[in-house]
Amino acid sequence: MTSLRRVTLLAIPLLLFAALPAADDEPSPDEKAIQDAAVKFVDAYNDQDVAAMAALFDPQGRIEEADGTIVQGGEAIRAAFAAAFEAEPAAQISLEMDSLTMLTPEIAVEQGATDFFPDGETMTSRGRYLVVHQKKDGAWRMISARSLEKEVVSNFEYLRQLAWLSGDWIDEDANETVETTFHWDDDRNFLLSEFQVKRGAELLGKGTQRLGWDPQRKEIRGWIFDSRGGFAESRWVDVGDRWTVTINGVNSAGATQSEIRTLVPGIDRVEVGIMNRVVGGESLPDLQFMMVRRPPAPASKATAQTAR
Repeated sequence: MTSLRRVTLLAIPLLLFAALPAADDEPSPDEKAIQDAAVKFVDAYNDQDVAAMAALFDPQGRIEEADGTIVQGGEAIRAAFAAAFEAEPAAQISLEMDSLTMLTPEIAVEQGATDFFPDGETMTSRGRYLVVHQKKDGAWRMISARSLEKEVVSNFEYLRQLAWLSGDWIDEDANETVETTFHWDDDRNFLLSEFQVKRGAELLGKGTQRLGWDPQRKEIRGWIFDSRGGFAESRWVDVGDRWTVTINGVNSAGATQSEIRTLVPGIDRVEVGIMNRVVGGESLPDLQFMMVRRPPAPASKATAQTAR
C-alpha cells in the first residue's frame, strides 16, 4: 500500500522560493546562499534527485512531523525520500516563503507554506513549515525541517490510496466474466467505476460505483447502483497489505444483502475474497477469485477504431 504518512512527512517542509527582500534591500551573500539552496532543493525534489536533496541537509539533520514523527540523520533522510518517490513517482511540490530571519551569522530560520501535488497536477494539501539553517565550514545546510500544520484542500489526498485501482480489470470463471473500469472524476474528488457481467456474449447486468471520502465519518465510502434497480453502500478500510470492504444494500426484488470483501493488490492483479454473504436472510458460500488488469489495446487497433 502507498504510505500516506511517509509521503506527507516529506512533502510538508520542503522549499521552493525564498522570501524576497524589500524593494530597497539587496539580500546578503548568506541570504542569497539560502535562497539558492531552497530553489535547488525543490528542483531536486521535483526531479526525484535524492542525493542532491540529502546534500542540502546537515549529516545530523532531522525532519519532524506535526505529530512528532522524526527522521534523523543523512542516511535515514535519504532512505525516506527514496521510499516516498518509489511510492508516488509523479509527486511535485511548490512553496511560498513568508520569512527568512538571520538569528546569528551562523543560524537562520525560514518559515512559509508548501503545496503538495501527489500526481504532479492535483494539489491535495498545503502545510506550514519551519526550517532552521546552519552555516558550517562556509556552507549553509538544513539542520531541522519541521511541519507545523497541514490543510487538506482536495479529497484526492485520501482517495489516492486507491490509485492502484485506476484502469481496466477483468475476472472470469467457467461461466461468467466481470469487466470493471475505474477512473477519476475531473477534480479527482471521486473514483468512479463501471462494471458489466457477461455469460459468453450475453450481458447479464451492469452498474456503476462512486467512491468518495466521507469527512464526517473520516472514511472512504462507496455507492453502488446496478441496472436492475439494486443499490448498496460500501465502507473501505486499509488493513495493511489489503483492503476490507463492507457492503450492505438492497437488490431489485427488495431483499437485503450484505457481504465483506478483501482485496489484496499485487502487480497488475488483485486477489479478491468474498465472505459473510447474506441475501434475504440466506447465507451463501464464500468466493475467491483473481481480478487481472486488462492490457491496453494495441496502438494499431486503437488507431483503427478511432478512425472508424
